[in-house]
Amino acid sequence: MTDPIPEPSVIVLIGASGSGKSTLARTWPADYRLELDFYRSLVSGDAGDQEATEDAVFLLHTVLEARLARGLTCVVDATNTRADVRRHLVDAAHAYDLPAVAVVMTSPLDDCLARNARRPANRRVPDSVVRRQYAQIAAARPALRNEDFDHVVTDDMLMRLRLLLQRSVDRIHADHQDDGDHTERVRRVLARRFFGEDLANAFHWTQLRPDHDPLGALTVGGDEITLAYRTWFPDPLDWGFEAQVPCLGGCPGPAWVAVRTPMDLLAVYDDDFPEDAVRCDRCGADTDTQEAVSA
Repeated sequence: MTDPIPEPSVIVLIGASGSGKSTLARTWPADYRLELDFYRSLVSGDAGDQEATEDAVFLLHTVLEARLARGLTCVVDATNTRADVRRHLVDAAHAYDLPAVAVVMTSPLDDCLARNARRPANRRVPDSVVRRQYAQIAAARPALRNEDFDHVVTDDMLMRLRLLLQRSVDRIHADHQDDGDHTERVRRVLARRFFGEDLANAFHWTQLRPDHDPLGALTVGGDEITLAYRTWFPDPLDWGFEAQVPCLGGCPGPAWVAVRTPMDLLAVYDDDFPEDAVRCDRCGADTDTQEAVSA
């Protein structure tokens, strides 16, 4: 799928707190990202200090102007719920003859509230604020094209998970050039331990039930890989994730393939995994392994 976002451009993320903006923003290179919370932290030492917002906005706009003068892409990671805030960003882009792109987050309100509740206390905003932000964006969304945005897209139109997978693969390759990083890597747990920091930030548990393997997913916008954490094996060092894939026998599945690294995940995303590694729950393909460990 062709990325509908041109480069260079000003990419304005529009979403309530907890809507997944920062996770989506991380699919762009770090220098592209202008995150309001980062500038709050820079000026006050606390990313959640709302009293630092005015100074943080000043810094964000200063960096924005400097990058646009050099023709560089900027991803503005803030709620951007107000029309006057969006107007400033659109005008800044057009002043440098760059397109302005609105990316509207589509997470349901309940998901935004749940994510916000899991944040550290200093980053959490009142539920009433999240609800107000969500309502503001819902009201503004039909008229965004009238605000002179050159492109208006929703996050579920952007197939950016592969970019995050590739960046994690590249980072793992770079990490392995330095054996000193090994100790720190093995201390990380589950998704972070297996897949690295960027992918861990895109991971969430979807099903945690007694006597069942926990299920989770790597999600960026509408792009997703379903994962299960397996603990069948006697040795805990053999425990790990499997990714859901189509059954090669043609049945509805689910079928699974072991994934231990970002390279494995990238192979799953690209449908480039070894066929002999696939195990199907429904049609019984490759059940010998499971039966052996459960015997």
